[in-house]
Amino acid sequence: MADTIEPVKTSDIHQENLSLSESQGKRFNQLSPRFTRNIYDTFKGRLRLAILERDFTTLGFHQSSLNILDIGAGQGQFALQLASQGHQLTLLEPSKEMLELAESRFLEAQLSATFLHTSVEKLPTLALPQYDLITCHAMIEWLEDPYQLFQLIKSHIKPEGILSLLFYNREGLIYHNLIRGNFRYIARGNFAGEQGGLTPISPIDYHELEQYLNDHKIQILKKSGIRTYYDFMQPEARKRISEEDHLKMELLYSENPDYLPHARYHHWLLQF
Repeated sequence: MADTIEPVKTSDIHQENLSLSESQGKRFNQLSPRFTRNIYDTFKGRLRLAILERDFTTLGFHQSSLNILDIGAGQGQFALQLASQGHQLTLLEPSKEMLELAESRFLEAQLSATFLHTSVEKLPTLALPQYDLITCHAMIEWLEDPYQLFQLIKSHIKPEGILSLLFYNREGLIYHNLIRGNFRYIARGNFAGEQGGLTPISPIDYHELEQYLNDHKIQILKKSGIRTYYDFMQPEARKRISEEDHLKMELLYSENPDYLPHARYHHWLLQF
């Protein structure tokens, strides 16, 4: 029998009975400091937040308060940004360490949310409402079967509800290795990340994703690239340019379809 989950203050974390989430949680507990050091506390993390915010603003998502489920919420950076805009947030995260960091951010900002320590596989068993918007950022590529996500969220997204999907782009990974001369890696054809690394286990082929969405009548409202050029620059050239100028250029080219194919991440806004 599913538990009924009520909205709680930031001082409370609701923990589901864990099974499938345990291995994911342990892995991300171990990776949490590396994510902080290599992504969240760097220009890469700030760039991601800037493009997400630009895309949400462009489609007018802040014009009214939305009920939002953040799946794989991590340390809660974007969830906090959304809560500060007046939205109601539920954060779902299998890593207890990351979820506690998210909770501390909300406490510091004096904002409330619901925190669920569980995995996305448990979603159908939870007595949760339907949401106006579900965010799933840099999570789908960590599933053995990424397309399972769409079935898992089906009963929790409103008719014509929105999914904000940010995913690790397989073509960007291949391109990065091509220009670095890692031809043996390319020839091997196995692009799954190794255990304990930051490369996801299931990089997404965006052509296959687009076909899946078309087949299931899910509309793509907007596409953006994240790190369309930044990762491919020579380090000395990258350092000569200010973060402000990098941000302006990345924002500019993130919406140019000619540069999307090789972006490290894609952000797609989808309507069901």
